[in-house]
Amino acid sequence: MINFILCYTILSVTIVPQNPFLDHYTIIPPLGTITSIATSPQYIFAASDNYLLFFNKHTLTLEKTVYLDHAINLIGYDQQYDDLWLFNTTSIVRFAVTSYISREYTFSESVTRCGIGIDYVYLDASQKYSLNKRTGEIKVITSFPENVKWHKKTTNSDIQQYRYLTPYYYMDDSKESQVPFQHYSITSIYDDGLWLYVGTDQFGLLQYNTVSWQKTRVIYGPLDHTITKIKKFDNNIYFISSSGVSYYVPGTSNWKYQRLLHDVTDFIWVDNNLIIGFENRTARAQGALEFTVSNFKTSILCLSSDAQYTYVGTKSGLYRIAKGSSEPLQFGPAQNPVHAVYPTDDAIYVGGEFGFYKYTKADEHWSEIINQGIKDIAEIKNEFYLLGVNNQLIKYWNSSDTGWILLPYFNIYDIDTDSEVLYCASYAGVYYYEPTTEFYKVIFDLPRIRYDYIFVIGDDILAVSNQHIYRLSIAYRD
Repeated sequence: MINFILCYTILSVTIVPQNPFLDHYTIIPPLGTITSIATSPQYIFAASDNYLLFFNKHTLTLEKTVYLDHAINLIGYDQQYDDLWLFNTTSIVRFAVTSYISREYTFSESVTRCGIGIDYVYLDASQKYSLNKRTGEIKVITSFPENVKWHKKTTNSDIQQYRYLTPYYYMDDSKESQVPFQHYSITSIYDDGLWLYVGTDQFGLLQYNTVSWQKTRVIYGPLDHTITKIKKFDNNIYFISSSGVSYYVPGTSNWKYQRLLHDVTDFIWVDNNLIIGFENRTARAQGALEFTVSNFKTSILCLSSDAQYTYVGTKSGLYRIAKGSSEPLQFGPAQNPVHAVYPTDDAIYVGGEFGFYKYTKADEHWSEIINQGIKDIAEIKNEFYLLGVNNQLIKYWNSSDTGWILLPYFNIYDIDTDSEVLYCASYAGVYYYEPTTEFYKVIFDLPRIRYDYIFVIGDDILAVSNQHIYRLSIAYRD
């Protein structure tokens, strides 16, 4: 018996990317809290905060990532239409897996479980409801029908039914973390018959064979999304974030990480050792252990190296440490902050708070080239492109200590190069500058938003905003 009909409104939900056929970029999701899991014959669907993740059910590789403007609390899969029903605190979203077409309905009650029927979706909230799939009409009903496929929020009692999940939390291996006894709790489970899928808080997704109890763990992204630097060493791509260092091998989806106690400002590899810079010291990190290399008077801003030395830019000048030594020696610009160090075979270029400097190795001579603050350095075919502390670009000809010009365009926050063009993270998207034409071109295949960092790794452009890490193949640059 129907008691009454609720008024409802169809809204537009913000989804990124919006079109799987036209948007060529992907989003790299951070490890988050997996609140709900569902499966189809092809995919494992997981809600990780605001991210909807699509894992290949057979290989466990992450194939798609969709970002919604609300955190997802519950997922239901409709096999009849190949749709997902996504529930948050203010609405219900019907999401087409293939086309990304979505429709949002206002519904502010907390849904503890949803049942997928042929014509209706049934909602168990403060009352019992039915939602008409065709019209979106929501009604209060007195009872639920039989033969409905139910999806529910995970409770502690649900988790404790599986004894092989004891103690119902996970810990990092000592090689992965400087806080190895931190507990990462189970936040959701989904039993698919032969397989049990387990979602966690910042520990990834796990798959258990319900017969043998054998498990496989999927680490699907970096520790968090606050990425400040990305570097490539020994074919691995490393990400610095507020929680530590995350890395993966290009062409694979197998992430690894090292959780750190400190906010790392930069890192380098020296003689197969991970050297991190934080606060006023450098240290060699090995799993849970940390060995101090050198101490400085002020905070570290950047690290770099060549065959002979490690260079450390600090808030009070530049230092260098000979390979095999731990003693830092003042080198070059003193007293003022050093933001970037760029060694070459013949010289060392330094970007400081109040100038751009060159050290010629042959005659061991320092010279100030530009009396403007520089925070980043990139090179294209023996020409240098410098990003000023005022977010403006400067072009410098290496053949002359006085050959430089200001390039048009303001509010550039970061630069990088693929040795052909210069990529610029700006307040209105990612642009690239062509030295041959001296023109800027916008990359239309990335959202026109503010980006704080830009990195070119192999054949990919990685653009970092305050919310996401976007990855786009250079093939789609134009």
